[in-house]
Amino acid sequence: MRARTWIAIVAVAIILAVGFALKEYNRAPQGAAAMDAVLTVQATELHAAFMADEAVARLNYVGEQEQAIVVEGVIREMEQGDSGATVILETADPVAGVVCEFAAGTVPASWKPQARVRVQGICTGVNDLIPDVIMMRCGAVE
Repeated sequence: MRARTWIAIVAVAIILAVGFALKEYNRAPQGAAAMDAVLTVQATELHAAFMADEAVARLNYVGEQEQAIVVEGVIREMEQGDSGATVILETADPVAGVVCEFAAGTVPASWKPQARVRVQGICTGVNDLIPDVIMMRCGAVE
């Protein structure tokens, strides 16, 4: 083969590799709403489990591989931001809650404080500063 042919093949391969790399780099993580939930738990039970024994709770709710769980509870507080929203569910602790992080525009408009809701998300464990249980990439369960 001639040198021009080899240069063209290498150039096309580089362009394809760069295109694939950019596509993967810009890909957003899959939301938990698209995953199958492995279990359903009350917000008060989830928080109590982490406060009683964090190691056992991590095994049950965080898991060794990323898994989605459904948490049922009452909304204590809601915060809306440019990049997303946070919904905090009530627990037996007046200071701590189950913090559910949503992408922008994904919290149902009907949700208000004191409403009973179901949230599907990925539990990442407990916050070190305030003993909140953190749920990421959440979605509403109707």
